[in-house]
Amino acid sequence: MNSLQDNLGLPGLIPAEKGPPFDLLRRWRESGDSVHWNPAPAAENYIVQLNRSSIWGELQQGFWVLTRYKDVVSRNQKLFSSHVGGPVIWDLEREALAFQQAGLMGMAPEQHMKAKRLVTPPFSPKAITEFEPEIGRVAKEIVDSIARRGECEFVFDVASRLPVYTFCTLMGIPDTDREKIFRLGNAMADVENALTEGERLTAESDVAPLDELFAYAAWLAEQKRIMPDNSMMSAYVNGDVDGERLTDAQIGMFFVTMSIAGHETTRSTAAHFIRLMSEHPDQYALLRSDLETYLPNAIDEVLRFSPPVIQFRRTVTLDTVIGDREVKEGDKLYLSYAAANRDPEIFDDPDRFDITRTNAARHLSFGIGPHICLGARVAKLQLQLLLGQIVRRVPDIAPSTKPTFLNSIWFSAIVDMPVQFTAEG
Repeated sequence: MNSLQDNLGLPGLIPAEKGPPFDLLRRWRESGDSVHWNPAPAAENYIVQLNRSSIWGELQQGFWVLTRYKDVVSRNQKLFSSHVGGPVIWDLEREALAFQQAGLMGMAPEQHMKAKRLVTPPFSPKAITEFEPEIGRVAKEIVDSIARRGECEFVFDVASRLPVYTFCTLMGIPDTDREKIFRLGNAMADVENALTEGERLTAESDVAPLDELFAYAAWLAEQKRIMPDNSMMSAYVNGDVDGERLTDAQIGMFFVTMSIAGHETTRSTAAHFIRLMSEHPDQYALLRSDLETYLPNAIDEVLRFSPPVIQFRRTVTLDTVIGDREVKEGDKLYLSYAAANRDPEIFDDPDRFDITRTNAARHLSFGIGPHICLGARVAKLQLQLLLGQIVRRVPDIAPSTKPTFLNSIWFSAIVDMPVQFTAEG
């Protein structure tokens, strides 16, 4: 019988565990319960209002937790759907479900692939190579801003800045609006914390961050209709799927999704990188011995070891069997990227942090199949350029207090991490 402490539906579990509950996930898998039934957390059943907006989610139904790599990587969208029921684990009413289904993560498969093609050009190898010098320039400016101080709050002074700049550039957002998008994007990632007036938000008005982003997306979309350019937003607004333009809801949801995905993975991974190198000084010494050689694989190992996005949902569309479990039509599946990233069938000694791990890049922290992260290559490039600057210039950087984790059931994110280092002379 499950205790509340063993329930993945509780938003306080990540902060309590300082990340995903790896011991719990391993125990389920090793005990033959690799497809584990997680009941709804009835004793603390909660309703989450998405950042004070009109969109609500509720967690009333339990779900199956998939802990094996081979189960999580299933690409059968007809049998395990991200459209039916949506991609998030909450039980959604009609309006909230429609909101999720309008986004790339929740679209019907046929429409998803066609809509995705509209915005893939900026992520081609050629486009990324052309963008690299600009990302490098901004990464240097960010480290310039803190290098002489000897201390800073790493998450918002450093880690958040580059992905927001990159997102704004790719989306064609005016420079004057970047701070606004920075604030709203960070607030949107804080889904389950920011439920009360003034608790964590610094909004300029009483309008919810979600509604502010939708309003901004509508304004930006109109600008791109009037003056098309080479941005992703312009491509999405002015492109068509089967001869029809995307709806306002689809455009708005695209913008909101990208505002979160465009910075959350990079921001959290940068913070986890600094934390893990401090906790594993032998690995950090190895990294510093040959930064060019070890840094790319070290980033993949951080992503494997501490995935920033720990799960997404699928819904079973026909009665079937996963492993030795019978699952029914309508059942929810919790794809545990955290568990899959430490599956011993794929990763030897999976609980060991090893920047030389030869298959670290097989992690699932960017998703898998048709819903793999569009910007994975850009995210890795940002991390290489930013972290390279940090390791070279302030190599003794380390947390000065314990990091604060986000209260969430799907992000393993650090929201506050003061650091100290020897200031540049």
